[in-house]
Amino acid sequence: MTNRIEAISPESADLSEVKVIEDQAEIMDTYALYLDDESHSFDGKAEKLLFPSTEAQVASILKEAHQNGTAVTIQGGRTGLTGAAVPLGGIALNLERMNDLLYMNYSEAEDRYSIAAESGVLLEDLVDAVSKKNLDSLKDKESGEHQAALERFLAESVDMTFPVDPTEMSAWIGGITACNASGARTFHYGAVRDWVYRIRVVLANGDILDIERGKCKAKNGKFEIVHSDGSVVEIQIPSYQMPETKNAAGIFAKPDMDLIDLFIGSEGILGVITMVELGLVALPENIMTVMAFFPSEDDAVGFVYDIRAEDTPVQMDFLEYFGPNALKMIREKASSAGIRIPALSDDTQAIVFFEFAYTEETMEEKIMGLEMILNKHNSSSESSWAGLDRSELEKMKTVRHFVPETVNGLIASRKQKYHEVHKIGTDMAVPDKAFREYLKYYRDILEEQGMEYVIFGHIGDNHVHVNMIPRNNEEVKQGMDNYMIFAKRAVELGGTVAAEHGIGKLKRDFLTVMYGQKGIQEMQEVKRALDPNWIINPGNMIPNPVN
Repeated sequence: MTNRIEAISPESADLSEVKVIEDQAEIMDTYALYLDDESHSFDGKAEKLLFPSTEAQVASILKEAHQNGTAVTIQGGRTGLTGAAVPLGGIALNLERMNDLLYMNYSEAEDRYSIAAESGVLLEDLVDAVSKKNLDSLKDKESGEHQAALERFLAESVDMTFPVDPTEMSAWIGGITACNASGARTFHYGAVRDWVYRIRVVLANGDILDIERGKCKAKNGKFEIVHSDGSVVEIQIPSYQMPETKNAAGIFAKPDMDLIDLFIGSEGILGVITMVELGLVALPENIMTVMAFFPSEDDAVGFVYDIRAEDTPVQMDFLEYFGPNALKMIREKASSAGIRIPALSDDTQAIVFFEFAYTEETMEEKIMGLEMILNKHNSSSESSWAGLDRSELEKMKTVRHFVPETVNGLIASRKQKYHEVHKIGTDMAVPDKAFREYLKYYRDILEEQGMEYVIFGHIGDNHVHVNMIPRNNEEVKQGMDNYMIFAKRAVELGGTVAAEHGIGKLKRDFLTVMYGQKGIQEMQEVKRALDPNWIINPGNMIPNPVN
């Protein structure tokens, strides 16, 4: 084991083959979407848009930008909620043309398959190709062990998938890795970080790192990178302690960490991820999906605490929550769409949406155990919507999306009159013992203010989203002030200010709440070591220390 890695000098690239858009009228009109992301919080601008199709082209572009001190904003699918992919000048480097699946791998020791893809591959396309074994594009690329792994995979009788389920399936592979994305199934499977086995990263000077998990680990809290010109850069791992919760805030830091984890979740501020190898798992033969309806929020939360206890009779894949205001949106949207939600009564005040795997041998035992806990919290299987196949899960997902669809519609309507209006969605998570208190804290403040809001999300990880829905520009300020209040309380309780959305440009102040000024400075030192001219994704996560 070593803490040193040697960078690779990139192959020469013909930049005349790179798609370039530099006419400002064309950028502002035809390519306006490349100046925005799903946060809709910044008015983006770029001197030019570049669309490389190879890693070598990315390296050449960065090398030139490094020499000229030109800012480069890295873009994936722009599905983020923090403004990270929004350029505020310089070059916007979009990876949409790097969209090939690359190879299949198999580990005998772990009995584990993995698939590699370029950064511009859509998550939904990768999952679809794997689940349907539609991998003809790999057959001409594979050789040796990768060819054997592909043939073995195609011969498997079970269906497989990438298990992490970020809510936004139109995200790209590079983006979910750079942001350590997560979602509902993080409760069971962990975030993207746990499933990344190899990445390739282009550094600011154009050098390339090929990092395999387990091959380079820190020694005495440090890494060494040997550049292609022979110079050696030392990277000191930040000293702050990360929270014991689901977390996507700041550069990952542990004294004996793997180098690959430095880049996963770094939001692209340390280099451009061009290739990712992701682990796969077999889909369970049988699943049951359930929307359980409860007469109160306390009943729903109590059910969650009991069902995820160590002695639980049912191991859940995910646990999602919809509070009273979310339920109102679901009722209204379902009614207008002519959709009937089975077993939903007028007395229902909260929903817990969950899924678990079972076998024919274990089904009866699990159903009985589930019924007992439902009954304890004033619900039952009879007053729940349950399904035994994936088509039923898709119907439930449709209902789940009624909430964000309604919120986004309200925001879009209000933004026409008040330009500053945008959705203000919290992203905090807290330890198990603090969740009841923290949920009450949200409600007490928002109800007293009269702010319009809705609470829903990943209750299995104590990570629910509070979407504040401003009615005017003044309430936007109130909502952002609330966010700071909520962030400080989450940190006091041992939690995080960003459990899955990251920091980007929008939430830098909250990162300081979490790690303090010393922690911010330590992150700046890591970036300075790898990007001394501060060209890659400037303004994301941490401020430029020269400003």
